[in-house]
Amino acid sequence: MLVSERRASVVLFKLLRSRADPRPYLLPANVCPVVPAAFALAQQPFVIVDIAEPWLEIDPDASMSRVRDRPNEYGGLVFVRPYGSERDPTSFFNGLKDEQPDLFIIDDKCLCRPDCDGERLSPRSDATLFSTGRAKYADIGGGGFAHLAPSVLYADVEPASVDWLDLTPEETAWTERRRHTIEAIRAADEQKTVLNEIYRRVLPREIQFPDELQRWRFNIRVPRPELLIDSIFAAGLFASRHYPPVVAGEFPIASRVHETIVNLFSDRHFDPDRARRISELVLRHLEQSDRLRTPLER
Repeated sequence: MLVSERRASVVLFKLLRSRADPRPYLLPANVCPVVPAAFALAQQPFVIVDIAEPWLEIDPDASMSRVRDRPNEYGGLVFVRPYGSERDPTSFFNGLKDEQPDLFIIDDKCLCRPDCDGERLSPRSDATLFSTGRAKYADIGGGGFAHLAPSVLYADVEPASVDWLDLTPEETAWTERRRHTIEAIRAADEQKTVLNEIYRRVLPREIQFPDELQRWRFNIRVPRPELLIDSIFAAGLFASRHYPPVVAGEFPIASRVHETIVNLFSDRHFDPDRARRISELVLRHLEQSDRLRTPLER
């Protein structure tokens, strides 16, 4: 079943309210803040789990240990695809389902290339979320949708109060939104191919994330990232630093990743000239950072 709303967070909220499971869900430490906010609004408890390197997904060993050591204590797990990764999680999902068949798995692909027709879904996920909102892979100005397993309950429910979540019914027909999404996907594919090739060619390989983690934006690791961000904005360009750990200081791997990460844009808001200019700023920053290092840091 396919459901469509004004935002993917609305789909998530309605899923949680429809299920009303008193047991907590497992969420990764680097999840977008909107996700725990939707959980809180739905009055759905959750537990944060650190991520694992190198793929920056929720730690599979820690997650499996929790599910195995505390039978039936957890209601579900949100598997966030970091930076739009398309790595296949089916073996992990199989292990979770073998331990606890009723564990509800939400495959959060909001940063991924949208799959309008459900052609690339994990067979063990109960719900797969996609977003076509601002700054997502295919940005059509808003909207989110999900593919749900046949047995999943999904109902229109109202919270006690809403201050940030628009539950107004979607007015655009899915056929129209699907058409706009597919057009946006094609444009994004072309744009990312061109810009990512510039970044790959110009920037040192050792600061680049694995190719699997370069689908949403082009991610790099640099020392003193705040200084780089300042120089980028001073030059009239822009970059970002998503995502910090949900609770600062408590999750060492998520914290360590965020200490150095910078996300370079590869969407319609950038072009080859800007990609080359920002790459030059990154190279200059690396040279300056090397000069500033103490002998012990070298």
